[in-house]
Amino acid sequence: MWVYLETWIVKDGAPELALGDHLRGVGLRADCCSLGPARAAADGVVELVDLGGAQGPGGHRYELTGVAGHAEDVRSERGPVGAEFVITAGDQAFFARTRGPASEVAVGSRVTAQCTLSVVADYEWDAFGLPDLRTDWYVRRLAIEHRLIDYAPSSPGGALAGQPGKVVRSFEIERMSRWDDDRIPGIMAWYLLDVTPLRAS
Repeated sequence: MWVYLETWIVKDGAPELALGDHLRGVGLRADCCSLGPARAAADGVVELVDLGGAQGPGGHRYELTGVAGHAEDVRSERGPVGAEFVITAGDQAFFARTRGPASEVAVGSRVTAQCTLSVVADYEWDAFGLPDLRTDWYVRRLAIEHRLIDYAPSSPGGALAGQPGKVVRSFEIERMSRWDDDRIPGIMAWYLLDVTPLRAS
């Protein structure tokens, strides 16, 4: 399965990975764009192949079906911003983030989430007291995805803030290069890692 990795994590000292490397002690986040009752008979992760729309060419999104853990509301200085909880699919667990309130997530219920998967930055586990879902992964393929940066006001009359927009290109690489892979003005680069649990590789 393809998971996103922010380039700053590698620039900050994480290993420059190559094909066939082992990615050790890493947990995955599921950023959910939708969440509802389970639609699949079995728990697991299935890639959605026809994204289209604003996502543009490329992009990787999945349907994740599993058992929901206890959810907690997440707040910012502006108010509620969603909820966080664990989705367990068989022997894999994902730290899920959804826009809805925690009250919409029943502990122990089977759910299906449409989501993108990404690597949780190492500092977050201790800084935010996240449940430790880290495990080891085998890197089968590597790619870089380029997205346009859409600029929109961060608040009325406020400064402009950049947000990742449409995918403009995606290409596979053999090895990361932390200082060369993300330096195009107006483009946000993401690493994409095709990983499988190390025990299953």
